[in-house]
Amino acid sequence: MKTVAKLRNSLAAWKGLEPLLFIGLALVYLWIVQPTRNDMIRTPLLIVIVLIPFLSNLLHSDRLTDLGLRFDNIWASGREVGLVTVIAAAGVVAIGLLAGAGPSWHPDVASALLLYPAWGLVQQYAMQAFTFKRLRDTSLSTSMSAGMAALLFASLHWPNLTLSLVTLVGGYAWCRLFHRHPNLFTLALSHGWLAVLLRYSWPATWLHNLRIGPSFWTFTP
Repeated sequence: MKTVAKLRNSLAAWKGLEPLLFIGLALVYLWIVQPTRNDMIRTPLLIVIVLIPFLSNLLHSDRLTDLGLRFDNIWASGREVGLVTVIAAAGVVAIGLLAGAGPSWHPDVASALLLYPAWGLVQQYAMQAFTFKRLRDTSLSTSMSAGMAALLFASLHWPNLTLSLVTLVGGYAWCRLFHRHPNLFTLALSHGWLAVLLRYSWPATWLHNLRIGPSFWTFTP
């Protein structure tokens, strides 16, 4: 118990660096390790990256309610997240129509709307319950923490400029909404549904099929 307490005290002074370590390792994996296709290297590093947020929450004694894993505020969160999502969806569709692309109701849209929020939950957990929360634990303001969290996650979508910009704007909005009513489930639905709408509304040449990292340049329409 004393060892754990000492570790917690040590980590308290470095909370702001934990997200930087997480994003840094994710970038190393995306740009250097993953392209090697060497599972002897890829698998251990991926495990470490996945474990970082969970270990951080555990060592800092974060409560599930603080992490947004709750249902007691789902209506309060749902109203605000829903409103922002509808506005964002209208913007996505309008831009797609102006670009002469969509929305296009592909046969895969229905299954994507059901399944993609699960991936949205994973990403929102990493961004809100870990990155944004750790940054908020420092002396940074809410707006600065939200901006930095969004910027860090936008960097993971490079060199897909369109997706990076969308992630930057969306990530900031989701962080501010999470701060008002911490709930990952409403954000996961917003994330998943907007991503699907984006994928099937904007020109393929803008999004490169949502590819990021080195695979961005291998996309062919």
